[in-house]
Amino acid sequence: MVMIPLDKIRISAYNVRADEYFGDEEDQAFVENVGSYGVMLPITVRPVGDMYDVYSGRRRFLAAKENGLTEIDCIVKEVYDEEALDLSLIENIHRKNLDPVTIGRALKRRIDSTGIKPTAYAKKLGLSKSTMSEYLKMNDLSPDMQNEVQAGTVTFREALKIARLNLPQEQEISLAREAREDGSVSFKNTLSRITAEQEKRGAPKGLLITRINWGFRSKDYNSLKRFAKADDMSITDYCQKILKEHIQSRTS
Repeated sequence: MVMIPLDKIRISAYNVRADEYFGDEEDQAFVENVGSYGVMLPITVRPVGDMYDVYSGRRRFLAAKENGLTEIDCIVKEVYDEEALDLSLIENIHRKNLDPVTIGRALKRRIDSTGIKPTAYAKKLGLSKSTMSEYLKMNDLSPDMQNEVQAGTVTFREALKIARLNLPQEQEISLAREAREDGSVSFKNTLSRITAEQEKRGAPKGLLITRINWGFRSKDYNSLKRFAKADDMSITDYCQKILKEHIQSRTS
């Protein structure tokens, strides 16, 4: 561990929070805490030329700058770009205040840049295949809807429902606007109506439909209902999800 001048440190482009705003009420409270007690834990950096990139400890670094500190304790590690992103994801991915859109973008960036299979990357990060699939699904949303998810006006589960509906972009943008301007109740009612309308239309022409008849008293059917409810999904959507995941796991 070494002390490094703050003017020699910058936030890494591979930090998953690199573009996140710093300065809200929670951040200001953290700045005051650092002002009173100092930076309690070192940040993790990697050398890049004559500078050091922060890939773990972004808030501590910014809070130190806000308090006028001139140097900070650092753990220096030599890592490649992909490793820096992985380590930043591992540190942040299980934090509840990191939104699913930011996580989904970071995961897609890593997968697209290296060609790693989603299932293999999920295992590397300690995620289930279904969780990896759900985070990646956030990249299918329109920018307007992604903004509402990041703002917290649309929940992760609601966002997943919307992504699976494959709505025209104009309709999805309108739905995002309703969530932002008309409130949660109006948004939820509209989303329920759209979902019901799609179910009434039936399957598109050419779509293969597979029917499974277990009987309503079947233990398997009851388990299916329970699992779907736990994921806040309809049985149809849940079956579609696990079938896709199974196929992907066999072909990866």
